[in-house]
Amino acid sequence: MSDPYYVYRPMLGLIGTSEGTDRGRGYNETLGYGIMLDGKVTKGKGTSVNLIGMTLDQVDALQTRMLKDPDNSRLNSSAVGLYQIVRTTMRDIRKAMPDRYPGSRLFDADCQDEMACYLLGQRGIDKYLAGRLSEDTLLSNLAHEWASLPLPSGKGAYDGQRAAVTPVQVRAVLAEVRARHKAGQPVEMIEKPVVPAKVEDKVKEKTSWWQKVTGVVGGGGVGAGWLFGLDWQTVAIIAGAAVLILLLIVLLRRQIIGAVQDIRQAVEGR
Repeated sequence: MSDPYYVYRPMLGLIGTSEGTDRGRGYNETLGYGIMLDGKVTKGKGTSVNLIGMTLDQVDALQTRMLKDPDNSRLNSSAVGLYQIVRTTMRDIRKAMPDRYPGSRLFDADCQDEMACYLLGQRGIDKYLAGRLSEDTLLSNLAHEWASLPLPSGKGAYDGQRAAVTPVQVRAVLAEVRARHKAGQPVEMIEKPVVPAKVEDKVKEKTSWWQKVTGVVGGGGVGAGWLFGLDWQTVAIIAGAAVLILLLIVLLRRQIIGAVQDIRQAVEGR
């Protein structure tokens, strides 16, 4: 089975590295390696939980307990999972997409990856890949989402927070994301499509004779009558014939449209 987050996977991996959650429990990691749960603090080791087996409602309750923990008064954080998503952020995601993130959904690896990709999108990674956002702006945006990521200057976005990786590392990872994004796109999205131009040529080819008929029999026919000195009765007959032909074309417009659609389908090979 292919990885649905393949394009963003290098960035997801870097976030795990910068947040320090790739060192052991990964998707099951909580703030401070579990030391902020229910006041149970041990030397370097804290309470372990099975986050990937918990529902989103259960995770929300867990984060609420974390925020009430006396040992968490300084950090005041409820970060959980591989991407250290806090309660406020998770609630915002669930509020934006309640059908996708019901309280009964498990906070498993897929859910965590999906939420992290949503946050990457919110911070502009898709605009960046489309060339509508500068790399420096993206770095700044990401640093404000994950405090362990650096601003373009290399500093952390928040007071007292040091970036765990360098801008050079982030740019290298973004280069890999760009390469995967470009390689994964259909050819017609990378290069200008040629099919519409072919259709246009065929339509013009098949319908140009209508333009010739209306041009000659219409104004051109009447003009020719005056040019050759025909009497007004003859000119009126020619004009009347032109009107009848134009009326016939209008009445047959559905057939004309159908013919054009047939041409389009033939060119596109449908």
